Amino acid sequence: MCQPLVNSINRAWRIFATGLSFAVFGIGGFLLGTVMCLLMRLMIPDQDAYAQAVRRRVSSSFRLFAAFMGWVGVLRWQAQGLEHYQPGRPFLVVANHPTLIDIIFLLALFPGADCVVKAGVLRNPFWGLLVKAAGYVSNEDPGVLIDEAARRLQLGRSVVLFPEGTRSVPGQPLLFGSLAGAIAVRADCWCLPVAITCDPPTLYKGLVWHAVPARRVDIRLHICPPLRVWGVASDGVERRRAARLVSENLRAIIAAHL
Repeated sequence: MCQPLVNSINRAWRIFATGLSFAVFGIGGFLLGTVMCLLMRLMIPDQDAYAQAVRRRVSSSFRLFAAFMGWVGVLRWQAQGLEHYQPGRPFLVVANHPTLIDIIFLLALFPGADCVVKAGVLRNPFWGLLVKAAGYVSNEDPGVLIDEAARRLQLGRSVVLFPEGTRSVPGQPLLFGSLAGAIAVRADCWCLPVAITCDPPTLYKGLVWHAVPARRVDIRLHICPPLRVWGVASDGVERRRAARLVSENLRAIIAAHL
């Protein structure tokens, strides 16, 4: 069989497998948000304990889904630097955002973590119920977001955040606002930078899902040494300055590993 034909068959399969993966993701999210959450709510009356149990189930489901995408040949993924993550210590996990599916790998790596989600996800017919049940933080109001994320960190829970606010554009520099720094300064917490690479680029901003690359995708997550933010500011002006500095340090750390 000639190589061009083999390549065409391989790409056709990966288009099918990508569509199948999206279908499994959507249907799975709906079933988790309805059947599973209903059963768990009946068994766990305490709201906080229920939300934590849902978040852990999301993490375990994402680990299974990541394995499924590998099994059908859509991608390979691996994480480096896991020794920098200490279970039980709350981290503000800060990552760049090259693909649509980055959150799957991050929540798979950090069991039970909170995350900041777009407000529109709460209205998603497939994942909205599950996101509400997990109690993730909405980005609708930046002030509320900062307060709520900092509160959860102070309670000993890790929070995952994409400081770019949207997916990266391949070849363009990272654009971090001061949000990550503002949360870190408010919470006096440890930050855990994660640099995500995707080779070849896929599922980036503006790319349709079926425009699969010429070969299987490799996604790598490099977990960098943590950055401690503690007592760096005392008043409003100093907090804003410190937030910008912390955000820039996080951006530089991540950019250096891309």
